[in-house]
Amino acid sequence: MPRCETPAPPKLRTLHLPDLTPGDPSVLRAHGTYEALSFSGDDLTGMDLTDVGFSDCSLAALNAHELELTRARVIDSHLHHLDIPTVSAAYAALRGVVVEDSRLGVLQCVEGTWDSVHVRNAKIGYVSLRGATVRDVRFTGCVVGELDLTGAAVQRVSFDDTEVGTLDVSGATLQDVDLLAVDLPEITGLAHLRGATINEFQLQQLAPAMAAQLGIDVEG
Repeated sequence: MPRCETPAPPKLRTLHLPDLTPGDPSVLRAHGTYEALSFSGDDLTGMDLTDVGFSDCSLAALNAHELELTRARVIDSHLHHLDIPTVSAAYAALRGVVVEDSRLGVLQCVEGTWDSVHVRNAKIGYVSLRGATVRDVRFTGCVVGELDLTGAAVQRVSFDDTEVGTLDVSGATLQDVDLLAVDLPEITGLAHLRGATINEFQLQQLAPAMAAQLGIDVEG
């Protein structure tokens, strides 16, 4: 019987976009549904895209001071070369999505759903997935200042060649979370790391914080 890989890697769907029709970003509206369209090279500042739906779409080189995506649904789509200081995407759902070559200041996805999401070559200051469902997600070649997973349900997530400054897993439920390739940052919620995989060196890095949490005095 073949041995199961531990931790189990993310199960990422391969993104295959159909032939896309150029779309006009200026016509995007809240509650709209857009399929098999490509949007690129425009400023979305001031747009309210609450409850918008994108399926089989490409969103490229879009800029905004702040983008409102609350309850948005982004399915089987490619998001790349985005430059947006603040993205408000509470309760949003991303499924089968690739996000790459982008700079995001704050990405708020509170109580959202990330399912089969690959984030590549991105720089993000703060990612909030508080209370979210996070399943089959990979970060590759990224720099993340702070990753907040407070109260999240997290399954099959990995970090490859990725820097994370601060990680908060307070109240989170983790399963098959691969931290082996992360230079472990400041971690909040050590008691909720059950379900994560680290190496011996990382354990040494965490030892002082673990001892402090358990009330152990270490001398010498």
